[in-house]
Amino acid sequence: MKKLIIAEKPSLAMNVVKALGKFEKNEGYFENDRYIISFAYGHLFKLKDINDYIGQKTLWSDIELPFIPEFEFRLKKDKGIKEQFSILKKLIQRKDVDEIVNCGDADREGQLIVDLIIKNSQGDKPVKRLWLPEQTEETIRKAINNLEDNFKYRNLHNEGLARTYMDWLMGINLTRYISLKANMLFPV
Repeated sequence: MKKLIIAEKPSLAMNVVKALGKFEKNEGYFENDRYIISFAYGHLFKLKDINDYIGQKTLWSDIELPFIPEFEFRLKKDKGIKEQFSILKKLIQRKDVDEIVNCGDADREGQLIVDLIIKNSQGDKPVKRLWLPEQTEETIRKAINNLEDNFKYRNLHNEGLARTYMDWLMGINLTRYISLKANMLFPV
């Protein structure tokens, strides 16, 4: 059985690959007899926009503000992101993978990026956290032997959600409100 390590970005994945030994390179991931290492390209998911919630394109003036949805994420509309998410989803669902390792950056955003990938892949395997405040080969090798349950980082995940929701609420609502009042685009 193998551990699937999902890094937040390709450069972090490469640091882990270099630290853990010899790997065979595949399309979107690296593999050896113990590990599969893959990556995101930062945020693969984004919050839906107002038109996604309404189901049609609408004029800004036709929306009652503040607009406060039941937040939902969607995969970004980018060919490369869709292809990499498809690879990640297949890796998560592989029968020889018995554990998933969240290797997002050591912050709330990194935690959330990988958590969303796992959640949207219908994975039900145990998830651990590879916490790397620094990315030296020695630190990576030490941390891989001291993985903690990903649930320990739930508050970081929640902080990431709160920050994302607040950015959306403030940005969407204030941009629309001020732009309509100023009669010109005024991004907030």
